[in-house]
Amino acid sequence: MKKIIIAAVAALGLGITMPSCTDLDETVYSKISSDDFFNNEAEMIMSIGRIYDYMKQYTHYFNMWGANEIASDEAICPFREGNLWWDNGVWVDLHTHNFYPRLDNYSYDFITGGISLCNQVLAQIEESTFDFDGKDALVAEVKVMRAWFYLNGVDMFGSIPFSISFYDTGYIAQKDRAYIFNFVEKELLENLDELPDKFTTESYGRPTKAMAYTSLAKLYINAKEWVGKEMWQECIDVCRKVRGLGLELEPDYFANFKVDNTGSRENIMVIVYDNVMSPGGWGYDFIFHQVCLYTQTQATFGIVDFCWDGFCATPKMYSSYSEDDVRRKSFLEGPQYDKSGNPIYYQGEQMCYTNTLRSLYDPQNPAGTTEGVRLCKYEYEDGLMGSMSNDYVIYRYADVLMMEGECLVRFGKVDEALPLFNEVRRRAGVPEYTAAELTLDEILAERGREFAFEGLRRQDQIRFGTYLGSWDFKEPSDETRKLFPIPSWVMAANPTLVQNPGY
Repeated sequence: MKKIIIAAVAALGLGITMPSCTDLDETVYSKISSDDFFNNEAEMIMSIGRIYDYMKQYTHYFNMWGANEIASDEAICPFREGNLWWDNGVWVDLHTHNFYPRLDNYSYDFITGGISLCNQVLAQIEESTFDFDGKDALVAEVKVMRAWFYLNGVDMFGSIPFSISFYDTGYIAQKDRAYIFNFVEKELLENLDELPDKFTTESYGRPTKAMAYTSLAKLYINAKEWVGKEMWQECIDVCRKVRGLGLELEPDYFANFKVDNTGSRENIMVIVYDNVMSPGGWGYDFIFHQVCLYTQTQATFGIVDFCWDGFCATPKMYSSYSEDDVRRKSFLEGPQYDKSGNPIYYQGEQMCYTNTLRSLYDPQNPAGTTEGVRLCKYEYEDGLMGSMSNDYVIYRYADVLMMEGECLVRFGKVDEALPLFNEVRRRAGVPEYTAAELTLDEILAERGREFAFEGLRRQDQIRFGTYLGSWDFKEPSDETRKLFPIPSWVMAANPTLVQNPGY
């Protein structure tokens, strides 16, 4: 079904016309009216598919994944020997919280563009005169996706322009965090009953009740930071709703990240990729192998692509794993071997990834080619060239268990929280927690180990109060750095916008 959905999107939902040898009068789907196109359920589903194709930009290193990772204490992209990864200083600035309105990152554009796309699809569906059982469910699906985009806007930028009509003209008015927070909550609650409980053959990669409830959990668990209101109990309640939907932890942690991870019983929200059926293009590819690995590591996995030797874990982050923690295998560390078990050589010696970094940015003493442990959490396919085919995981059931457990601990109900965390710990092959060990500091550390490089760390650090502190190559930062600045090009286009404090 994954391949069928992608093929449909590629052929029709993106407005791509199919070639003909005799008919040169093309039908451009992006320009025809809804009366001419939205005449059956399949056509509406194909149009909604544009949203999921658009989502593929999320994992690009200049987009949300890169911003949330490098701005946290778990990932770093140092200036390396050979003048690699300077990129106008964006990775140094992100890691040290030297944010400014001209920073090269496109998270804001991704979020607001996603909202606009959802508004367009909703307008086209609602204007269609064709009616059928299930049309309300399609509308609900798009509204839930729009709420998810707004949720990310609240998290990263605070106050953003707000519109729920594709036909709004003029400058879009900016709304504060509380207004958008309430809108997101209302939209999710009003629409989730129309969705399937969890992924089915037909709904894979699309919103489900589990996804909507998990989005609400994210809203509630961060409510104190975002709107000054503790909503721990509300978070517990929706997490328990998810737990009643029949999801479970995969016995094998890495099953969630395999090339074919469509069968995961744990994944709740994913971005669908397929190297063959939907090869993407610049900005739409899933290319962790290129972003993270040094190119000689191609031989370890049979990768065809040239790799760029960039992102790695911070020394502190990797050191947080115990030797027996199976999640430690999310990273390559130590001497490296090819697929046949033969040593890989670099500059006459066996190549060895070290959990050390000599500098973040020092042109006279740049970070070495093999410094920093490298991500291999997502399985790298033999013969990989171009986009990976693994579906990128945004939400997992393990996160639901740990969010509920965290809120219980914040209420002082440690005994109730222990089974939730220990279910995750048992799978990782590490000792179960005792009540005395399950502190908030330990929960933050455990979340780091469980969700490394899944784009959650920045939000977690802000909630636990460590985001403004110091870590590898970063000094304490100002309170205003909890939010990113509205990009300068957006401010220029809409003079009614008010920039975030500190910028």
